[in-house]
Amino acid sequence: MKKNELKDAIRDFPVFAKLKEEQLDRLASHAEIMEFPRKSLFFSEDKSAQGMHVLLSGQVKLFKLSEDGKEQTIFVFGPGEPFCLCSTFSDGKLPANLGALEDSKILYINPDEFELLVREDPSILLVMMRVMSRRLKEAMDMIDSLSLKQVPSRLMAYFESRHQEGRVTLDLSYRELAKIIGITPEALSRTLHKMVDDKLIAMDGSDIMLTGTDKTD
Repeated sequence: MKKNELKDAIRDFPVFAKLKEEQLDRLASHAEIMEFPRKSLFFSEDKSAQGMHVLLSGQVKLFKLSEDGKEQTIFVFGPGEPFCLCSTFSDGKLPANLGALEDSKILYINPDEFELLVREDPSILLVMMRVMSRRLKEAMDMIDSLSLKQVPSRLMAYFESRHQEGRVTLDLSYRELAKIIGITPEALSRTLHKMVDDKLIAMDGSDIMLTGTDKTD
């Protein structure tokens, strides 16, 4: 990807939207583009790279593995989203694993260059703080759902956190959504059908319409 193409690709990303042209030039000049094929594991708790990472295209997931090998998906990231924020600077470490759900391209900026960039424009740190605050709330909500709620309530909480005007478009496979909720794909399918029968949701392909109130806590 050429410098001008990279600038055009990232200038509307929220984390870079307020940068001036000369700052975008500098970022594009020092950034690297990494490519990872679908299903590849490119960061782990034992091995991760420090620096700024922003997904250019594709889809990646952050997940933990239990001692018995069970996988719990924590977040799924789409294009334009920064991730691995806890390892942005040279003294950080990723506390989970990161894998590609699709063929993915990632913009990478090394810690020293990123530190110079944010010294010039501290507003980037404010954007990162907003992202980290949102993800902290999502993590707390997930802990609450997994420990205190029944499965239909977990699903409804997930849908309500992502809906646009009462509609959620699933961009995940059932298998990946089941890992987020903490159930098997078979249990997920049964629960979705029961929620449709109870008129809590309506389904149209990958679109989920929220039609009722969850009363299953």
